[in-house]
Amino acid sequence: MAFTLLKNAAQSLRERLQVKDLENTAPALRHWLQSDFGRYLQVRERRVIEEHFSQLPGYRLMRVGLTSDPETLDCFNHIHRFSIHPNELEGAHSALSTFVELPLMSETIDVLLLQHALEFSRSPKAVLAEASRVVMPGGHILLCAFNPYGPMGMAKFSMQLCFGHAQYSFHNLRLGRVIDWLSLLNFHVMAVEHGAYNVPLNYPHWIDHDSRWEKVCQKARLPMANFYMIHAIKRVPRGIINPAKSWQAAVTGYRVTQGLKHSAERKESSHSLTRHTANEN
Repeated sequence: MAFTLLKNAAQSLRERLQVKDLENTAPALRHWLQSDFGRYLQVRERRVIEEHFSQLPGYRLMRVGLTSDPETLDCFNHIHRFSIHPNELEGAHSALSTFVELPLMSETIDVLLLQHALEFSRSPKAVLAEASRVVMPGGHILLCAFNPYGPMGMAKFSMQLCFGHAQYSFHNLRLGRVIDWLSLLNFHVMAVEHGAYNVPLNYPHWIDHDSRWEKVCQKARLPMANFYMIHAIKRVPRGIINPAKSWQAAVTGYRVTQGLKHSAERKESSHSLTRHTANEN
Protein backbone atom coordinates (compact mmCIF):
# COMPACT_ATOMS: atom_id res chain seq x y z
CA MET A 1 0.00 0.00 0.00
CA ALA A 2 2.74 2.43 0.99
CA PHE A 3 4.78 1.46 -2.06
CA THR A 4 1.80 2.16 -4.32
CA LEU A 5 1.27 5.57 -2.74
CA LEU A 6 4.94 6.47 -3.16
CA LYS A 7 4.89 5.29 -6.76
CA ASN A 8 1.79 7.36 -7.56
CA ALA A 9 3.30 10.40 -5.84
CA ALA A 10 6.55 10.04 -7.79
CA GLN A 11 4.64 9.68 -11.06
CA SER A 12 2.56 12.75 -10.24
CA LEU A 13 5.69 14.78 -9.53
CA ARG A 14 7.30 13.54 -12.74
CA GLU A 15 4.28 14.57 -14.78
CA ARG A 16 4.22 17.98 -13.13
CA LEU A 17 7.88 18.61 -13.89
CA GLN A 18 7.64 17.53 -17.52
CA VAL A 19 7.32 20.15 -20.26
CA LYS A 20 3.84 19.76 -21.71
CA ASP A 21 2.68 20.14 -25.29
CA LEU A 22 2.76 23.75 -26.38
CA GLU A 23 -0.66 23.44 -28.03
CA ASN A 24 -2.16 22.76 -24.58
CA THR A 25 -0.22 25.32 -22.54
CA ALA A 26 -0.28 28.19 -25.06
CA PRO A 27 -3.61 29.71 -23.83
CA ALA A 28 -2.35 29.86 -20.23
CA LEU A 29 0.97 31.31 -21.38
CA ARG A 30 -0.82 33.98 -23.44
CA HIS A 31 -2.84 34.91 -20.36
CA TRP A 32 0.33 35.14 -18.26
CA LEU A 33 2.00 37.40 -20.83
CA GLN A 34 -0.79 39.91 -20.23
CA SER A 35 0.12 40.13 -16.54
CA ASP A 36 2.32 42.87 -15.11
CA PHE A 37 5.48 40.78 -15.23
CA GLY A 38 4.62 39.37 -18.67
CA ARG A 39 4.24 42.86 -20.12
CA TYR A 40 7.46 43.88 -18.40
CA LEU A 41 9.31 41.03 -20.14
CA GLN A 42 7.90 41.99 -23.54
CA VAL A 43 8.95 45.62 -23.06
CA ARG A 44 12.48 44.65 -22.07
CA GLU A 45 12.84 42.28 -25.02
CA ARG A 46 11.56 44.97 -27.37
CA ARG A 47 14.11 47.44 -26.02
CA VAL A 48 16.98 45.00 -26.59
CA ILE A 49 15.80 44.48 -30.17
CA GLU A 50 15.48 48.22 -30.79
CA GLU A 51 18.94 48.96 -29.40
CA HIS A 52 20.91 46.16 -31.04
CA PHE A 53 19.06 44.26 -33.77
CA SER A 54 16.46 46.47 -35.45
CA GLN A 55 18.65 47.18 -38.52
CA LEU A 56 19.17 43.61 -39.72
CA PRO A 57 19.08 43.39 -43.53
CA GLY A 58 16.58 41.48 -45.63
CA TYR A 59 13.02 41.55 -46.95
CA ARG A 60 11.21 38.72 -45.12
CA LEU A 61 10.97 38.49 -41.33
CA MET A 62 9.11 35.77 -39.46
CA ARG A 63 8.42 35.53 -35.73
CA VAL A 64 7.92 32.11 -34.16
CA GLY A 65 6.82 32.11 -30.55
CA LEU A 66 4.14 32.80 -27.99
CA THR A 67 4.13 36.58 -27.87
CA SER A 68 1.70 38.48 -30.04
CA ASP A 69 3.05 41.96 -29.34
CA PRO A 70 2.69 43.89 -32.63
CA GLU A 71 5.14 46.56 -31.48
CA THR A 72 7.97 44.02 -31.55
CA LEU A 73 7.54 43.47 -35.28
CA ASP A 74 7.31 47.24 -35.78
CA CYS A 75 10.91 47.50 -34.55
CA PHE A 76 12.08 46.04 -37.86
CA ASN A 77 12.05 47.66 -41.30
CA HIS A 78 11.45 44.52 -43.36
CA ILE A 79 8.78 44.65 -46.05
CA HIS A 80 7.19 41.28 -45.24
CA ARG A 81 6.62 40.61 -41.51
CA PHE A 82 4.43 37.87 -40.12
CA SER A 83 4.09 35.53 -37.14
CA ILE A 84 3.60 31.82 -36.57
CA HIS A 85 1.45 30.81 -33.58
CA PRO A 86 0.78 27.33 -32.17
CA ASN A 87 -2.95 27.38 -31.46
CA GLU A 88 -4.73 30.58 -32.53
CA LEU A 89 -4.35 33.38 -35.05
CA GLU A 90 -3.23 36.82 -33.91
CA GLY A 91 -4.05 39.53 -36.42
CA ALA A 92 -4.00 39.53 -40.20
CA HIS A 93 -0.27 38.84 -40.61
CA SER A 94 -0.15 35.52 -38.79
CA ALA A 95 -0.43 31.81 -39.48
CA LEU A 96 -1.27 28.72 -37.47
CA SER A 97 1.31 25.94 -37.37
CA THR A 98 3.38 23.72 -35.14
CA PHE A 99 6.93 24.89 -34.57
CA VAL A 100 8.49 21.63 -35.75
CA GLU A 101 6.78 21.71 -39.17
CA LEU A 102 6.74 25.25 -40.49
CA PRO A 103 4.62 25.76 -43.65
CA LEU A 104 7.47 27.27 -45.66
CA MET A 105 9.93 26.17 -48.29
CA SER A 106 13.56 25.78 -47.35
CA GLU A 107 15.84 28.85 -47.31
CA THR A 108 13.12 31.50 -47.74
CA ILE A 109 13.42 33.70 -44.62
CA ASP A 110 15.95 36.51 -44.15
CA VAL A 111 15.41 37.08 -40.42
CA LEU A 112 13.79 34.60 -38.01
CA LEU A 113 12.81 35.73 -34.51
CA LEU A 114 12.48 32.78 -32.11
CA GLN A 115 10.79 34.27 -29.05
CA HIS A 116 10.54 31.66 -26.26
CA ALA A 117 9.75 28.96 -28.79
CA LEU A 118 12.55 26.59 -27.80
CA GLU A 119 12.19 26.27 -24.04
CA PHE A 120 8.40 25.81 -24.09
CA SER A 121 8.49 23.10 -26.77
CA ARG A 122 8.84 19.43 -25.89
CA SER A 123 11.63 19.03 -28.47
CA PRO A 124 13.73 22.23 -28.63
CA LYS A 125 16.30 20.61 -30.91
CA ALA A 126 13.63 19.83 -33.50
CA VAL A 127 12.34 23.41 -33.36
CA LEU A 128 15.82 24.82 -33.88
CA ALA A 129 16.53 22.40 -36.74
CA GLU A 130 13.29 23.44 -38.45
CA ALA A 131 14.19 27.10 -37.97
CA SER A 132 17.57 26.44 -39.57
CA ARG A 133 15.85 24.84 -42.56
CA VAL A 134 13.77 27.90 -43.46
CA VAL A 135 16.54 30.50 -42.96
CA MET A 136 18.42 31.26 -46.15
CA PRO A 137 22.25 31.19 -46.29
CA GLY A 138 23.51 34.48 -44.92
CA GLY A 139 20.21 34.94 -43.04
CA HIS A 140 19.83 35.83 -39.38
CA ILE A 141 18.33 34.19 -36.31
CA LEU A 142 17.35 36.11 -33.19
CA LEU A 143 16.80 33.61 -30.41
CA CYS A 144 15.27 34.72 -27.12
CA ALA A 145 14.96 32.26 -24.21
CA PHE A 146 14.73 32.26 -20.43
CA ASN A 147 18.04 32.21 -18.61
CA PRO A 148 18.41 29.26 -16.17
CA TYR A 149 20.57 31.46 -13.92
CA GLY A 150 18.13 34.38 -13.84
CA PRO A 151 15.23 34.96 -11.41
CA MET A 152 12.78 33.02 -13.60
CA GLY A 153 15.16 30.10 -14.02
CA MET A 154 16.09 29.95 -10.34
CA ALA A 155 12.42 29.91 -9.29
CA LYS A 156 11.39 27.39 -11.96
CA PHE A 157 11.77 24.14 -10.02
CA SER A 158 10.05 25.19 -6.81
CA MET A 159 7.20 27.05 -8.53
CA GLN A 160 6.58 24.24 -11.00
CA LEU A 161 6.74 21.63 -8.26
CA CYS A 162 4.43 23.43 -5.85
CA PHE A 163 1.96 25.15 -8.17
CA GLY A 164 2.45 23.73 -11.67
CA HIS A 165 2.07 27.10 -13.38
CA ALA A 166 2.38 27.01 -17.18
CA GLN A 167 4.92 29.85 -17.29
CA TYR A 168 7.39 27.70 -15.32
CA SER A 169 6.94 24.61 -17.50
CA PHE A 170 9.98 25.14 -19.72
CA HIS A 171 13.36 23.60 -20.42
CA ASN A 172 16.35 25.12 -18.68
CA LEU A 173 18.48 25.83 -21.74
CA ARG A 174 21.93 27.10 -20.87
CA LEU A 175 23.40 29.74 -23.15
CA GLY A 176 26.45 27.64 -24.02
CA ARG A 177 24.25 24.67 -24.89
CA VAL A 178 22.16 26.68 -27.36
CA ILE A 179 25.31 28.16 -28.91
CA ASP A 180 26.64 24.62 -29.45
CA TRP A 181 23.39 23.65 -31.19
CA LEU A 182 23.64 26.68 -33.45
CA SER A 183 27.23 25.83 -34.34
CA LEU A 184 26.22 22.30 -35.30
CA LEU A 185 23.53 23.78 -37.57
CA ASN A 186 26.16 25.90 -39.37
CA PHE A 187 25.40 29.20 -37.61
CA HIS A 188 27.96 31.73 -36.44
CA VAL A 189 27.03 33.59 -33.24
CA MET A 190 27.58 37.33 -33.64
CA ALA A 191 26.27 38.77 -30.35
CA VAL A 192 24.60 37.84 -27.06
CA GLU A 193 22.53 40.28 -25.00
CA HIS A 194 20.79 39.94 -21.62
CA GLY A 195 17.76 41.74 -20.22
CA ALA A 196 15.09 41.98 -17.48
CA TYR A 197 16.65 41.72 -14.01
CA ASN A 198 13.56 42.10 -11.81
CA VAL A 199 12.11 39.23 -9.80
CA PRO A 200 9.04 37.50 -11.34
CA LEU A 201 6.33 39.03 -9.15
CA ASN A 202 3.06 40.43 -10.45
CA TYR A 203 3.13 43.56 -8.35
CA PRO A 204 3.40 46.90 -10.18
CA HIS A 205 5.44 48.56 -7.42
CA TRP A 206 8.04 45.77 -7.73
CA ILE A 207 8.42 46.26 -11.48
CA ASP A 208 10.27 49.39 -12.53
CA HIS A 209 11.52 49.51 -16.11
CA ASP A 210 13.93 52.35 -15.39
CA SER A 211 15.10 51.48 -11.89
CA ARG A 212 18.70 52.03 -10.90
CA TRP A 213 19.16 48.27 -10.45
CA GLU A 214 17.90 47.62 -13.96
CA LYS A 215 20.14 50.29 -15.49
CA VAL A 216 23.27 49.18 -13.63
CA CYS A 217 22.78 45.51 -14.54
CA GLN A 218 21.99 46.32 -18.16
CA LYS A 219 25.03 48.57 -18.48
CA ALA A 220 27.29 45.96 -16.90
CA ARG A 221 25.67 43.23 -19.08
CA LEU A 222 25.43 40.90 -16.10
CA PRO A 223 24.54 37.30 -17.03
CA MET A 224 21.87 36.72 -14.35
CA ALA A 225 19.06 38.34 -16.33
CA ASN A 226 15.67 36.73 -16.91
CA PHE A 227 16.34 36.18 -20.61
CA TYR A 228 19.18 36.11 -23.10
CA MET A 229 19.03 36.96 -26.80
CA ILE A 230 21.38 35.44 -29.37
CA HIS A 231 22.09 36.88 -32.81
CA ALA A 232 23.48 34.28 -35.22
CA ILE A 233 24.15 34.26 -38.98
CA LYS A 234 23.79 31.18 -41.14
CA ARG A 235 27.06 30.46 -42.88
CA VAL A 236 27.10 30.50 -46.67
CA PRO A 237 28.23 27.06 -47.92
CA ARG A 238 31.25 27.10 -50.16
CA GLY A 239 31.00 25.71 -53.68
CA ILE A 240 32.01 22.09 -54.17
CA ILE A 241 34.93 21.67 -56.53
CA ASN A 242 34.55 18.98 -59.18
CA PRO A 243 37.06 16.31 -58.07
CA ALA A 244 37.71 15.17 -61.64
CA LYS A 245 38.58 18.68 -62.80
CA SER A 246 40.59 19.24 -59.65
CA TRP A 247 42.51 16.03 -60.24
CA GLN A 248 43.11 16.91 -63.92
CA ALA A 249 44.31 20.39 -62.95
CA ALA A 250 46.65 18.90 -60.40
CA VAL A 251 47.99 16.38 -62.90
CA THR A 252 48.35 19.06 -65.57
CA GLY A 253 50.17 21.32 -63.16
CA TYR A 254 52.41 18.48 -62.11
CA ARG A 255 53.21 17.64 -65.75
CA VAL A 256 53.94 21.27 -66.59
CA THR A 257 56.15 21.63 -63.54
CA GLN A 258 57.97 18.41 -64.24
CA GLY A 259 58.32 19.34 -67.94
CA LEU A 260 59.85 22.70 -67.07
CA LYS A 261 62.12 21.02 -64.56
CA HIS A 262 63.26 18.42 -67.07
CA SER A 263 63.78 21.08 -69.73
CA ALA A 264 65.92 23.11 -67.37
CA GLU A 265 67.92 20.03 -66.46
CA ARG A 266 68.45 19.17 -70.14
CA LYS A 267 69.52 22.73 -70.88
CA GLU A 268 71.92 22.72 -67.95
CA SER A 269 73.34 19.37 -69.09
CA SER A 270 73.78 20.72 -72.60
CA HIS A 271 75.65 23.79 -71.31
CA SER A 272 77.84 21.61 -69.09
CA LEU A 273 78.65 19.32 -72.01
CA THR A 274 79.52 22.30 -74.22
CA ARG A 275 81.85 23.76 -71.57
CA HIS A 276 83.51 20.37 -71.03
CA THR A 277 84.12 19.94 -74.80
CA ALA A 278 85.57 23.45 -75.06
CA ASN A 279 87.98 22.78 -72.18
CA GLU A 280 89.21 19.59 -73.82
CA ASN A 281 89.91 21.42 -77.07
